[in-house]
Amino acid sequence: MIEQTPALFSNITADKVVLVANNAAVDGSGNYHYDVARVDKKLQALFGVRPMWAPIGPVVADTIRQQGIDVNLVDEYWLNLLAMPEAALEREGFVSDRPVIGRHSRPQPAKWPAQAEEILAVYPDDESVQVEILGGSSAAAKVLGSTPASWNVIPFGGENPRDFLQRIDFWVYFHHHDLREAFGRAAMEALAAGAVVILPEYLRETYGDAALYASPETAMDVVRAYYDDRAAFLEQSRKGQAFVRKFDPSLHGKRLRDLGIVPTAEESGRAIRVPKIEMNRKRRILFVTSNGAGMGHLTRLLSVATRLPDDAEPVFASLSSAVDIVGRYGMPYEYIGSRDGLGMESRTWRRYSRERFRILLDEVAPDTLVFDGTWPYPSFREAFGERAQHAVWMRRPMWKEDTTTRPLSWASEFDAVIEPGELAESYDAGPTTDLRDAVKIAPITLLSENDLLSRSEARRRLGYNEDDKVVLITLGAGNINDIGSLQETVLGWFANYAPGWRVVMTKPPIAHGDSLHGVETLQVYPLAEYTRAFDFAVSAAGYNAFHEWTRGALPTVWIPNDATRTDDQVARARWAADQGLGLHVPDDQPQLLEMALAKMTDSANLIDMHERLAGISKTNGGAQAAALLMGETL
Repeated sequence: MIEQTPALFSNITADKVVLVANNAAVDGSGNYHYDVARVDKKLQALFGVRPMWAPIGPVVADTIRQQGIDVNLVDEYWLNLLAMPEAALEREGFVSDRPVIGRHSRPQPAKWPAQAEEILAVYPDDESVQVEILGGSSAAAKVLGSTPASWNVIPFGGENPRDFLQRIDFWVYFHHHDLREAFGRAAMEALAAGAVVILPEYLRETYGDAALYASPETAMDVVRAYYDDRAAFLEQSRKGQAFVRKFDPSLHGKRLRDLGIVPTAEESGRAIRVPKIEMNRKRRILFVTSNGAGMGHLTRLLSVATRLPDDAEPVFASLSSAVDIVGRYGMPYEYIGSRDGLGMESRTWRRYSRERFRILLDEVAPDTLVFDGTWPYPSFREAFGERAQHAVWMRRPMWKEDTTTRPLSWASEFDAVIEPGELAESYDAGPTTDLRDAVKIAPITLLSENDLLSRSEARRRLGYNEDDKVVLITLGAGNINDIGSLQETVLGWFANYAPGWRVVMTKPPIAHGDSLHGVETLQVYPLAEYTRAFDFAVSAAGYNAFHEWTRGALPTVWIPNDATRTDDQVARARWAADQGLGLHVPDDQPQLLEMALAKMTDSANLIDMHERLAGISKTNGGAQAAALLMGETL
C-alpha cells in the first residue's frame, strides 16, 4: 500500500504522477479500504507533485468521492483493457435446448450472495436451466449446506475461461451485499465471448447497454425473456462484444497522450531502417543465433519468424545443436558447429566460422541479417562487415551487473538493435540499462495466449487425468550447471510428503546426458503449448521459461541458475517472488526448496498466485519485432 511506503524516491523525478485506483475505497458496509487523503498526501511527499487519480470505473470513483476529499480526478474512467481474443466469434444461437447460465470467479465468500434464497434464485437447482460454475462452489455450499446436484462445478483453474464461456448463453453474476466490484474483468471476458451478461444494477454506469441488469429475484426472468427471443439475445450479445472492442490495449497509449505524459506516435514512432527491395519480391531475412546454454536464442527468433507476413522469406543458421527444430516450421536452416562443439581452439574456429558465415551470406543473399545472442562473434561481424550487410542485433537485457561490457561496444557495427522486453525490467541493474541505442519491444515468447491448449486438451494429449495433481520440473538443459542434486531433492520431497502428485521432468532438445532412471520425463517442443496441463512448475528462470510460465499463468517455484555468464536469472526470480507471482529459491539452499514445495502444494496458495498471474501483460514482442523487420512503425 502506498500509505505504508517508507522510502523517498530520491533517485526518481516526476513531472506527473498518475495513480490508477483499481479498488473501491469504501465497501458496501461503509468500511474504508484505504484513506484517500493519506494516499494523496503521501504521493505528493514522495514525488513533489500532486497526483492525478485514475479510477478504473464509476464504482471506484464514487467511493473516492464518498470520503469527501478533493483529489485531482482524470476526466475519463480508466476501465481495464482487454484485447479481443483472435478466436472470438459472433454467436449464432443458443448452446442447448434450455438456457445455459454460468459464472466464473475465485471461490471466496464475498463473490457469492450471503443468503441461500438469493443464491438459488440466481442459480436454480432444477431442470429449467443448466447451471455451469467455474472456480468452485465451496463458498456457496457453506451457505446452502451442500452444492446443488444439478450444478456442474469445475474447480478454479480446471478449464480455460475462454473455453468455458463458449459453453454458456448467459453469464449471471451476483455477490455478497458488502462487495463493490471495482470493474469486473470476468464480466468483460464474458462479453468478449458473446455471452449475454446479467449484473447488479449498480454496475449499469460501468457497462451501460453492454449488459443487462436485475436483482437476484428477477435475474431468471431476464434469462427466460431473452431465451425466448433469439433475435434480442443475438443483438445483446453483439452489443457486449462491441463494448469490449472499445477497450483494446492500444487505448492506454491514447490515455497517456491525452494527459501529456508521452508524445504522440508521430513524434516518437518506434522503427528501424530496412533496405528497400524490388516490387514483387519477398523480403529475405536471415536469422542467426549463438549456441547458448539453452533454447532461448533460437526460440526467440522462431517467434519473430513465424509472425512474419507472407511477403517475407525467413532462413535460419545457428550454432545450436537443436536448430533442426526450425524444420518443423517449414523454414530452411543450416547448422554451424560451435567452437566447443567441434573441439577447436579459438583461432582455428575463428577462421573456420568466418568462412562459413561468408559462404552463408553469399548463398542466402539476405536483405536483413538478425543475430540473437549476447556475444556477436568477431568472425561473424567480419563476414557481414565485408559485405556491408544490413544487420540487426536482437539483444536481450537483464545482464548481470558484473558481466563484461565488451560486446556492447560492438552495437555500432549493426544497423539497429532490438531489445526484447522483460517482465522483471524494474529489477534489471545490468549495463544495458544505461544504453539508449535499442528499439524496445514487449517480451517475446514463441506462443501467444491463444496458442496454448486448454487444460483438458493438454492433459488428454499428455495422458493425464483431469483430477491428477501434476507438477512440472524443468531446471534447464543442465549444460552449464549441475541440476542433479536439485532434482533429487524435489523427487525425494514428493516421495516422502506428497506421494499423490504426479512429478514430470523435462528433457530439453539441447540437454546432454540420459534421463533419470524410473522418472517420468517429457520431451515436447514447444513445451509452452502444454502450460495449462500442470498445476505448478519448478523451473530455472531463463528468459524463455520465465516469460512462458508467467504469461501462461503457471505458478512457479523459481530456482535461478546463477552459473550463467550474462543472464541475471536471480533478478527475475526475485521480482516474481516480490510480486506474489511465484517463489524464489536459491539453488544452494535445498531446505528452502522443501518449504516452497510445501507451500505450492497448498491449493489456496495456488489459487491466489494464479489469480495474480492472470493480470500479467500478454503482448507478444515477436509480432512487434516482425513488424520492425518489415519496415513498419510501431
